[in-house]
Amino acid sequence: MHVRPSSQQRCRMTDIPTLRPSHEMPPIRNSQDLCLHWRTLMSPLGFSQPRLWIGLIQPNDRMRAEVIQIEEIPRAATTNICEPLLEMCEHIVGRRGAGGSVAFMLTRPGRDPMNNADRTWARGLTSAAQQLGVSMWPVHFANDVELRVFAPDDLLVSR
Repeated sequence: MHVRPSSQQRCRMTDIPTLRPSHEMPPIRNSQDLCLHWRTLMSPLGFSQPRLWIGLIQPNDRMRAEVIQIEEIPRAATTNICEPLLEMCEHIVGRRGAGGSVAFMLTRPGRDPMNNADRTWARGLTSAAQQLGVSMWPVHFANDVELRVFAPDDLLVSR
């Protein structure tokens, strides 16, 4: 796992780099780099349906050009829903970062802030990655008005 930023970290609109071919994009060495990379790929924000995006980050700190997009996802997730996704990623990047790492972003339409159903995705993906030993970056979230990282507090189960 990579170091997680504070719960207030959001990608600033003014920091968006120009979208270039993947081999010319800046390397992803920390959470802010990843946030800016997602922001560049998703600009302008605005989504027609919920989706889960999977980015594979190579050992040279560059995201592969092919970003996987999963449509028609359930509103909420569990570790059991997320495990097959992480098993697929494990086949590509290996265990414990041997062949790179994986980054996920949950997107959905609307202006409503992150909610409990969104958080179940971050918890499920994080838990499955830990169980399988897959190197994974903090999960990101975007709606029509913001893009941000799921912070450690977002991963706690509310009771």
